[in-house]
Amino acid sequence: MAWKFPQLTRRAFLQTTAATAVIGVIGSSKLATASLPSWSDLKFAKKKRHEMEEKISFSVCNFCSGLCNVEVRTLTHGDQSRMVKLEGNPISKMNRGRLCARGQAGLFQTYDTDRIKTPLIRVEGSKRGEMKFRKASWEEAYAYIASKSQNLDPWEWTIVGGWSTCVFFLNPLFAFAHANRTPNFLASPMQHCVTTGELGTDSVTGNFKPHGEILPNYDNARYILLVINNSSIAGVNVPRAVQVTEAKQRGAKIVALDPRVSETVAIADEWVRIRPGTDLDFMLALIREIMTKDYYDEAFCKKHTDLSFLLYNDEGEWRPMVNDKGEPMVWDQFSQSVKTVNAYSNNNDLDVTGQPINPALRLPTQDMQVNGKTVSTVFEAQLAEIDHCTPEWAAASTTIEAKTLVRIAYEFTHIKPAIIDPGWMGARYNNIQMLRRAQATLQTLIGGVDTIGGWVNSAKYHKTAAKMHEARVQGKTMANPLTSMTGLPGWKAQVEFFSDGDNFGHGYPAWSFAFSKQEKAAGRPYVSIPFMADTGLYESVEGKLLHKGKPYKTKAFLAVGANPVHHYFPAGRWKDMLSSDQVDLVVAVDVLPSDTTAYADVILPESTYLERDEIVIGNNGISPDLSVTTRFKAIDPLYDTKSTTDILFELTQAMSGDAGLDRLYQSFEVMVGPKAEMAKKLVAEFKAKNDPAPYTAAYRQMGMAGMARAVGTTPENLEKVLKEKGIYEVDSMESMLEKYAMPRKIPVLTPSGRLEIYSSFYDSLRVDGKTRAPNFSVLATDMPSGVHGNQRTLASLKGDEFYFTYGKTPTVSHGSTNVNNAVLHAINVFKEDIHTGVWINDERARTLGIKTGDPIKVTNNETPSLFVTGKAYVTNQIHEDTAFMYSSFGSKNKSLTRAANFGSAINNLIGYKVDPVVAGFRSQEFTIKIEKV
Repeated sequence: MAWKFPQLTRRAFLQTTAATAVIGVIGSSKLATASLPSWSDLKFAKKKRHEMEEKISFSVCNFCSGLCNVEVRTLTHGDQSRMVKLEGNPISKMNRGRLCARGQAGLFQTYDTDRIKTPLIRVEGSKRGEMKFRKASWEEAYAYIASKSQNLDPWEWTIVGGWSTCVFFLNPLFAFAHANRTPNFLASPMQHCVTTGELGTDSVTGNFKPHGEILPNYDNARYILLVINNSSIAGVNVPRAVQVTEAKQRGAKIVALDPRVSETVAIADEWVRIRPGTDLDFMLALIREIMTKDYYDEAFCKKHTDLSFLLYNDEGEWRPMVNDKGEPMVWDQFSQSVKTVNAYSNNNDLDVTGQPINPALRLPTQDMQVNGKTVSTVFEAQLAEIDHCTPEWAAASTTIEAKTLVRIAYEFTHIKPAIIDPGWMGARYNNIQMLRRAQATLQTLIGGVDTIGGWVNSAKYHKTAAKMHEARVQGKTMANPLTSMTGLPGWKAQVEFFSDGDNFGHGYPAWSFAFSKQEKAAGRPYVSIPFMADTGLYESVEGKLLHKGKPYKTKAFLAVGANPVHHYFPAGRWKDMLSSDQVDLVVAVDVLPSDTTAYADVILPESTYLERDEIVIGNNGISPDLSVTTRFKAIDPLYDTKSTTDILFELTQAMSGDAGLDRLYQSFEVMVGPKAEMAKKLVAEFKAKNDPAPYTAAYRQMGMAGMARAVGTTPENLEKVLKEKGIYEVDSMESMLEKYAMPRKIPVLTPSGRLEIYSSFYDSLRVDGKTRAPNFSVLATDMPSGVHGNQRTLASLKGDEFYFTYGKTPTVSHGSTNVNNAVLHAINVFKEDIHTGVWINDERARTLGIKTGDPIKVTNNETPSLFVTGKAYVTNQIHEDTAFMYSSFGSKNKSLTRAANFGSAINNLIGYKVDPVVAGFRSQEFTIKIEKV
């Protein structure tokens, strides 16, 4: 299309943003705006600027889990300060001085005119969803919550945490849930992104640490294959985007599988235009091609994986061949005999007696018998499982020519080092976990795990895994496993914690686990591990969930930085729950009025990330280099808002009284670290000084001291360096790999200590020894996406029908209120046709008589009551079978004066369908009908 540039002069733009910034301050009881210098004075007038004091403080961006290091420039005139510029920290090894559009526009969140400036209580007589509130004091808001809480049992609360809360406050929220004896914790990143997709990867590698246990080392890669991963590259996660673009500049080849020309495809060397939902077909064919042509790293596969372990087939079920101690058997090519290796180790060089062996990937005969059973190696079993997955077979479903797949298989294994990206945002198809397992298998086959130019574990993960390995060698158990362990063992500890009601003192597990047990007992489909997922929540609100014969009801919600009405599926499901007469109380903690806050009874305003110090003094984001960072507030809070930590403590006292507050101190000691008695003492001291955030101040001081001990310096020196540079360097990626590379130096955190192609994790999910469904297969296996059941053809698609896909814009976090940001909104308006339009292939659109800008209706063919209206964006940069929407728009809360009714919300189109492993959303498993309105 031809660009039509809007007539917006620099002067006009500056006047607009100046007005926005000034209005954002009006109404604050903390600022005398008459003496406040204008935006133009602060940012542009050199004469005035020279009279002002410029300060640089350091922070961490809050708009995605990239966790970019940020410099904040503030100008001060008298006792008035204003932030004028956010930039990337130039010494950061992560974002390297860069920020995306969201990061640079972050200060406009603080100065957003629509911010929640005081606590709010719903106007008596109004209905949830109407956004009718009155101002209140914090004391009044807490008193309202306390009065409602008296009639609530702890298990009748459900906590909903957003991704930013999860990233920065996961352990504090665990402590909060435990202190208030609430087992029901729903975290949006888990069901949307983490368990749904990453668990497939993690079953091979043993990892599990949301958004960052595995980091593709693009810096040193020469070949990068990207699969369903526009979101972590194309300006959404700056550290990864920076690395990919710099790798491209150094000559790395970038190949992207995508149904459309996404932002990532735009910088790739090759666009592989794949049909939606067929990525697994492509991956399985790649695996088969590499295994049959011996393109794999044989030495690595023998030494550090389970590919040489012997299996036998028991009536269709693959099972490990082990001795009575559970030690795996292998065929030794040195002695030409069966040997046994240690059950837990990072290598297979020695048998259990300490003798050198050379385990075989292929057995000398196809009918070898061990203990009366015909055996195969894991390598042979895996190859047999996908033997039908030829390049030609994959071509039929993916629409990618077989010769292209054959060439990519050769390039991926011969242009070294290579990466197949582990992927993000798994909530799409029933086979996503299998897809991620296949990707991890590919990376394992080339020996590209925890090595330069391949996948690298984060520094924090390395350190914690090393401590766990040391404890295992010494025969010790990890103290506080809920927070001191990582990887699959740490995740399993969390699952066990929330699934056991005795941990909360009342016997009620999370309603998700109670619901799965109920459905299983009734012979209905159920979810095996519904950890932090919403399965069962709707039933608990409706009164259809029982626990030990008694109703298990949800009567209260607490949403902390979460917006489920806008980013869970479908929107109506959440509106019904929050509006239900069975729900007595809804509390929302947020910065801006989201679609969810409209359904609250009480809204507690949170300070923005630029207005608060953070209690987290921790590893510098998701980085392979070990370093420390934190947030320093750039300005004092503009309004009557509080930091998250203070809200959690004060809210606990409202919900659970003094006993609950005491439990929270104790829970913080167990799950966060600082001692309870010291915390109480410091909080009292800061309260005596009238500190506006005494809990934050106390835990920050203890956190700084604890981190200083960990890195071998004084609290004073650590704070000094962090204030001057924003980052305290500790150890490099190269040094970390030299000491802790997994599995080359220490075992990975699978049950065997090796990279597991035969998955002991999925083996553990068998029921009565049988595999429930293809999702649970112990080997990577053929599993259609479910868009057309078991069909892989387009025979059922009519002329007005398409596959549905969606993705993130570089300007807006998924479902986030930063769509209301003045600068980001201006960008979205400028690109309105691309960002809010429904992408349709030009040839298909022509047959339907649709042009760019035409109003259209998009209907879910599986559930016709779900539909959206919008405008078409017609382009040749999308697969002819596919329609695409960005997920960032369609907010309905009129208090968001820019974002409300801008674009269409995808969760009005997507129905409720989850996978049977972890209840991951199957959000693209339907076709749509498009018609011109």
